[in-house]
Amino acid sequence: MGIKTPFISEIAKNTYAINEFGLTAMYLLVGDESALLIDTGCGACDLKELVKSLTDKPYHVALTHGHLDHAGGIGAFDEVYLGEGDFRMAQNVDIEELRNYLEALGNMGGYEVYDYTRDSVREFERLPKMIAIHDGDRFELGNRSVLAIEVPGHTSGGICFLDEKSGILFSGDACNCNLLVMGTSVNTALKGLDYLKTYDGRYQQMYNGHIGYAGIPTCFSQPESTLDDCIHIMEMILNGTAVIEKVPFLGRVNTSVSYGAARVSFEPDRIIDKDEKTVR
Repeated sequence: MGIKTPFISEIAKNTYAINEFGLTAMYLLVGDESALLIDTGCGACDLKELVKSLTDKPYHVALTHGHLDHAGGIGAFDEVYLGEGDFRMAQNVDIEELRNYLEALGNMGGYEVYDYTRDSVREFERLPKMIAIHDGDRFELGNRSVLAIEVPGHTSGGICFLDEKSGILFSGDACNCNLLVMGTSVNTALKGLDYLKTYDGRYQQMYNGHIGYAGIPTCFSQPESTLDDCIHIMEMILNGTAVIEKVPFLGRVNTSVSYGAARVSFEPDRIIDKDEKTVR
């Protein structure tokens, strides 16, 4: 029998990483007065009950982006905060596609560790009210303030959350060791990471949207060089010096470049969009 409930780790005081069966990661930050739930995962667990087991405080729900593995559980909530550029994506989560994702990761090793099936995905009870987050917005939790940072690239409406109380940046899929630039040009993604770089020194750890991927029940922050390595890769793509790889990933073959601790995958026809001013 596999693990039947999400794997929870307290990564800092009153800061919980929730590994949803190796599918995705969610985070709960608890302040003196309220809490913040970052991402809702695939909807393969009873997330509201899980949060209730960790805190009795009222809480906001915010998304790093609108992809189905992060917005798949929004149907359990009355309202969610996210970047306006990802509204339509989150409003149109395809339940069958989400179930296929569960099955794919299960076959990658998840089924050997966790007790879930494709049918664990819950149908939406309702579509929540969506509230736009903008760069510089804050969630005030009581002796704990969480800052929203707009970082387009993985999606056009990507948001990172900076919690200076714990010294952690919650980067979603906007910055990690396997960065997929799916929602913008490489040039725009580089602008986003350049902006994120201006927050250097305000956090000591970066936790992304996937910890313990597939059948690996671990919980680690990203390597310290991740942001710099992703920036360097994008610079190489833009200046034509990158060594291209073809990497199989979830049934497709990605165009990718590796350097240091990171790999960046991108659309070859979206290096620089028309009429876009180059960053470098």
